[in-house]
Amino acid sequence: MTRKFLVFLLLLCPLAPILPLDLPGLSKGPLGTFSLDLLHSGSWAYEGNMIDRFDIRLHAPKPALTLRAQVTDKRPAPPSDRFTDGNTAFAGGLYHTATGSRFLWGILDEGGLPARIKNVWNRGMPFAEQHRGVISDLQTEPSATKKPVSYLWLGSPWWDIPKLSWLGPVRGFGSVLLDDKIQAAFDGGFEIGLLQKSTLRLEGFYTRQRLAPKSPAAWFSETPPLPERDSGILAGSVLFNSPLFAAAGDIAGSQTFAFGEDLYGNLAFRIGDRPWRLSLAADAAGSRYVGRDGNATGAGFRAAAKVERRGKRSSLFRVSSTLRAGGLGEKFYRGSTLFYYHFPTAPAKSTHLFWPSRVSLTINRNAQNPEKIEDSIKALGGFRLWKVPLVFQAALSGLCTAETPHEFASAKISGEASYTLALKSIPFKTVQFGTTLGYTIQDKRENKMEAGLTASARGKWGRFTAKIHAGDFPRDWEFGVSWRAVL
Repeated sequence: MTRKFLVFLLLLCPLAPILPLDLPGLSKGPLGTFSLDLLHSGSWAYEGNMIDRFDIRLHAPKPALTLRAQVTDKRPAPPSDRFTDGNTAFAGGLYHTATGSRFLWGILDEGGLPARIKNVWNRGMPFAEQHRGVISDLQTEPSATKKPVSYLWLGSPWWDIPKLSWLGPVRGFGSVLLDDKIQAAFDGGFEIGLLQKSTLRLEGFYTRQRLAPKSPAAWFSETPPLPERDSGILAGSVLFNSPLFAAAGDIAGSQTFAFGEDLYGNLAFRIGDRPWRLSLAADAAGSRYVGRDGNATGAGFRAAAKVERRGKRSSLFRVSSTLRAGGLGEKFYRGSTLFYYHFPTAPAKSTHLFWPSRVSLTINRNAQNPEKIEDSIKALGGFRLWKVPLVFQAALSGLCTAETPHEFASAKISGEASYTLALKSIPFKTVQFGTTLGYTIQDKRENKMEAGLTASARGKWGRFTAKIHAGDFPRDWEFGVSWRAVL
């Protein structure tokens, strides 16, 4: 009976955002006025998956506490015969708003230092502005591989230290995480306020876990077969942040039985803030370093630089470049450079027929294999014509070797357009229509045409979107809807 009720409930999910639901106000109690937030979001794709998320939060402002419960679900979308083969995850937590302290149980989305020392080459460059403090929260998407964990993060209020005028307020924080095998991860540190609106944060992390046996991915894999083994990580982080200068760095050492020990580290600087800002970052890992997720990252070295200028009305000029090598002192084999400009937003009462939005140019090269060097260039331009935002993109890629010239690989051109209607007499405040059209030319492959249509309705209650897309028009069609309802 429970399964049938769950199936019936999930079938009604796409209708949830447009149902006339209402909740009575919550009365005052001895702790003040309670408030209740309900959220239901999800998506459904024909011949794809159906994803649902239910989130309920009860706020008690007087002690600044929030009680939260969440359910996420992912399964083959009806009318699939495998609809009952999905997975459902339950989670909950108690938050203290004033200090950020929290006690959580469920699948977590880790942040801060533990996140920066795992899967390092698939993460963005660790610029100083990306060195956020360690704090995790419940993951809002279902996962078939992650297991629920218990997590406690405690942060103190800011304390003023008397008789030390040069030293600002101080606060401490610490956390402990227990996974499904009762293996613990510890993190802690403190943050100090200094003169001139500057702060200094010091942080440490330690965990030890038992890793499952691992077989090589191929006959000639660099990683040998590994038995069940113990692995530990000890890491530290420092961040100095001020309006005109910032410096940050992480260092992590791993020690894994039957595999070895090695290091990962990163260093970042920021000079200036507004209007001009220069950011530099670099990171490196040894071949025997094992990340927070228990996987060997492989040796590597990256360096990046970014120059930005922020102007009036959200204008932004940015030039960034990233280079990667197999290790310190080795030649760079991969690089990416971005030129980007976001024009100032139009005045509130603008009557201009044409207004530019943004332009960008991205250049990439991957020479990891000297016999197959991949080069690509991508250009984007966006503008508004009357009340219709338009975005056009063009991309060109080619192959070459160290001794042969470039050969054409593929080219693509695409465009997007949207139009928004403002409505006041119905629950939908705005209705937006969009279209996409593109064409790809490929060497030694059949050319493809791409087409798509979207319709989205928004209101105080949330949004509802329907999308139809053909990646290979007119043969390959996809249809789906997504929704987000807030009550």
